[in-house]
Amino acid sequence: MAGMEILPISVITIAKNAEETIQDCLDSVRRNSPAEIILVDGNSNDRTVEIAKGYTDMIYRDEGKGLAFARQLGAEMASQEYIAYVDSDIVLTEGALATMLTEFQRSGDISISAHPLPGAKSQGYWGWASYQHTRYSVLRRQQQYLATMACVLRRETIIKYRFDTSGYLDDTLLESKLKREGYRLGASSAIVYHNHRADFKSFISYRFFLGRLVPSVLKKEGLGHAEYWSPLVMFYWLAFCLIRGKPKLVPYFVVNGLVGTAGMVKGFFELIWGKRRV
Repeated sequence: MAGMEILPISVITIAKNAEETIQDCLDSVRRNSPAEIILVDGNSNDRTVEIAKGYTDMIYRDEGKGLAFARQLGAEMASQEYIAYVDSDIVLTEGALATMLTEFQRSGDISISAHPLPGAKSQGYWGWASYQHTRYSVLRRQQQYLATMACVLRRETIIKYRFDTSGYLDDTLLESKLKREGYRLGASSAIVYHNHRADFKSFISYRFFLGRLVPSVLKKEGLGHAEYWSPLVMFYWLAFCLIRGKPKLVPYFVVNGLVGTAGMVKGFFELIWGKRRV
């Protein structure tokens, strides 16, 4: 945006088949005036890359190796001292990056994550319910949350501690690693809008996938870390929403728990029979 100071931030956006949201996302990023925009594409077969070319020449492919690999690649390609991960379905508010950077520099935290609100393109019940789940999780965990959907941290942090690029485990393991090192993970006052694209089919697929990860997380990190992804925790949230008078969330947490548990059982069989390695 004309007249705005260029921020010493490389914005890294990970995208796959995101043509419905990528333009709004990158429009908002450009208005926030980062030094550079990096897109790492997950082999999209729609117009995602074509649209992104209107905003940046720094476009890379994740070679089908998944989110963790893509986030690590983006950091390695970045040239700035600070990096911001901004998901392809996120819309930054005006000045959000500057606010996050200022608060991050003053905080002493290892990272700082924006506060998400549901966007105009959030889809139906499952998108709304997914947002509510994210919101309650952030409130419960407060300052100990690495939300790579919209966060700022130093590039050197990712270069040093790295994402687990095995293809199965994502930012939650990095979060755990940073906590073990004694770092704090901060929350910003900056607002972003999250255009959840969670229709029922994609919701089922994603939750089953997360359930399958649980045995690998247990093997790699131990019981103390499993609560972040364990589908059994969904039943805790079911009780939570009933106690808090949120009956509309009951179907979400019932389906979440059942599908996640089924995925976890499959994950244990895969781990036992050697079909999945961490």
